[in-house]
Amino acid sequence: MAAPAQNLTASIERLPNELLQPIAEALVPQPLLTTRFALRPVGTWASQEAEDQRAAWHLAHRELLTFAQTSRRMLAVARPLLWRHILIYNESALVTLYLRMIKQPEIKPWIRHIACMANITGARMIMGIHREWERQTGVRWQGQPGVSPASIGLDLLMIITWHAPNLRDLLFAFPDHPLPNQELRDPTANDVLLPAFRATILSYINSPDSVNHRQTFVARYFPFHQMRNLSSLRIYCHRDEQQSRDGSFPQLLSHYTIACLPDLKNLKTLELCCSSASNLFYEDITIPSLPQIQQLRLYGSRIHEPRLVALCMACTNLQDLLVHFEESTTDDDRDLLPEGHTLDVALTGLSDSLRSLELVALSEGHYLTRGRERPRKPENHRLKCIPHLGRLESLTLDYRGVFGTLGILEEDDGERLCQLLPPSLRDFTLVCEWGTAKDWKQSYLANLDMILHGVDCLCATQSLKLSSISLAIHSWPAKSRFHRRFNRKVEETRLRCLRAGITFRTFDLFPSYQDEDDVDPLDEDDFEDEDGGDILPEMGDGGFEEETELELEEEDEASEYYFSGDEEEDPEREARRPPTFAAFMEQLGEDHGHSFDELFYAYHEDRWDEYLF
Repeated sequence: MAAPAQNLTASIERLPNELLQPIAEALVPQPLLTTRFALRPVGTWASQEAEDQRAAWHLAHRELLTFAQTSRRMLAVARPLLWRHILIYNESALVTLYLRMIKQPEIKPWIRHIACMANITGARMIMGIHREWERQTGVRWQGQPGVSPASIGLDLLMIITWHAPNLRDLLFAFPDHPLPNQELRDPTANDVLLPAFRATILSYINSPDSVNHRQTFVARYFPFHQMRNLSSLRIYCHRDEQQSRDGSFPQLLSHYTIACLPDLKNLKTLELCCSSASNLFYEDITIPSLPQIQQLRLYGSRIHEPRLVALCMACTNLQDLLVHFEESTTDDDRDLLPEGHTLDVALTGLSDSLRSLELVALSEGHYLTRGRERPRKPENHRLKCIPHLGRLESLTLDYRGVFGTLGILEEDDGERLCQLLPPSLRDFTLVCEWGTAKDWKQSYLANLDMILHGVDCLCATQSLKLSSISLAIHSWPAKSRFHRRFNRKVEETRLRCLRAGITFRTFDLFPSYQDEDDVDPLDEDDFEDEDGGDILPEMGDGGFEEETELELEEEDEASEYYFSGDEEEDPEREARRPPTFAAFMEQLGEDHGHSFDELFYAYHEDRWDEYLF
């Protein structure tokens, strides 16, 4: 069996370097994504654990190493590629890399990507680095005079990044828990931030005076202004021992990064996960021009509209904008908008460069402030600029960004999709979060019907160039009474898209950027109806009802959403209702801007709350 393998090796050996180089490059491990949460190109959410990413990286690296060990010629071709993507996942990897760069300085220019997935500010990790240093060198760590021994991890990482002149991509993804280690398998033993670091970070956060970011201890270890070739910077903020990200080292690093953006002249991609993307070192929200940044991705962000507007206005050549909102913008934020510009205005200013846009709030609320106009209708609280983004090719929005904040869509909202999308669009994903996994009511199905009708309209529109349409929805429970109808409607839409040459997909909503131990297990009553009974169809003497009878029952119950006149009373709304038309006019004030007849009919048709707030 060895002869065929030898013949294959000999055949590869005869290939010129121009062909061997692409073969070896195809085996190079891909740069790692942020831990725990990552986004696939088509917009599907997936959990990417540090353990899984590390395993995938090592598998790819072993294949490249096997190729390099085939012969001396293969080693000459593949050796630089073995150092292209570096993964620092524990104390041994950190110390080994540092010593290798000293003993073999030729590898320094080969390093292009560094992913640090070791919590180098954690108490346990720091002790482990000291032990590993003594094991590999035989001596104790001797840092610079006056520098705390606790900074050993930061010192080593600083020297590594500083002596990699061709470093392009830098990823900090410190996990909450240590990566798999046979000696540290206790899942409850978090590697918490060293108390000395925590005290220093809290002093910056609670400082009554503004602090110059260049005078922080972070600046010593991360001289970003001198990393001239750095084009991609990604930071994942983990939780600290108090279940918060505000006092963590990566969060402080994110603040420092925002302050350093004007110095990062070649930075094209900025990715922050679970960060507010703010700058605690300066109170001023204005940001200098950042024409170099082309990709801005904020996962699980607590950013509000004013700060996001400031970033969009600064990044004048932005091509890719992705924000997953973890907090909702408030109406009070409207007073903080830079020069009064809303996100709608800021995105309109990027119409000549923006090619990919993803704005999703996987929670109740919204990422847009509402104006003070009257009536404050839901359609006034959405993005109106989307049809005017003439270069946009990929769009992912939750329904609120498209239709406004009302949880129940209007009957013509589906047809409006054709007017709300730009002709240049190729891929469209709509995130349909009208409720939670326990909220399977007729209103959800009615909303879904309207959206599926909107997809049918998109298929019939000649002006759009759509190649794919995706809906991010909560999968209908298998035991639901609407399960058959749900599947049938989706399949009909899929076939309609297929005939139009459009790929139609649905995928499950991933909850949000919550931690795994915060996820509640499914309750036993998840599959009960509102009256507490099981939602499975009742069984008679002949077993389950016939499918056709079930579908008719589903149609009848779904139609109640549209035609039922027995609306539930709202005591709170009735308590706010002005007792008389005169009281209604008095609450409006003199500057209401509406005609007397309009207000008269609005009051007597019980539409008064469209004008009062």
